[in-house]
Amino acid sequence: MHGWISVGLLVLAFAAATIVLIRSAIRRWWEYGLLLLVAAILSKPLYDLVSGDVSRYLPGFLWSDGPDGKDQIILASIASTIILPLIVSAALMLAFTRIRSRRA
Repeated sequence: MHGWISVGLLVLAFAAATIVLIRSAIRRWWEYGLLLLVAAILSKPLYDLVSGDVSRYLPGFLWSDGPDGKDQIILASIASTIILPLIVSAALMLAFTRIRSRRA
């Protein structure tokens, strides 16, 4: 049972980080398309480097034992594979806008 709570908290943390970064980074409507484009471009490199099996990066006590734990790892891995490119692209766009605004 504690494994599903871990999955829920992990997905909630991913969603909160995504929302905060996107709201901070985007000022105009067309930047949403740019964000999705950057996320699509970053999805393959991030999948090769970081995403995928999140059980390698998180401690084993987070997951339940048996087949239920396998399902939890799969759902957490899917969430990280989908959301992580959005987080990284929003962070890059935020950094770019901050650097650009300091130069102006």
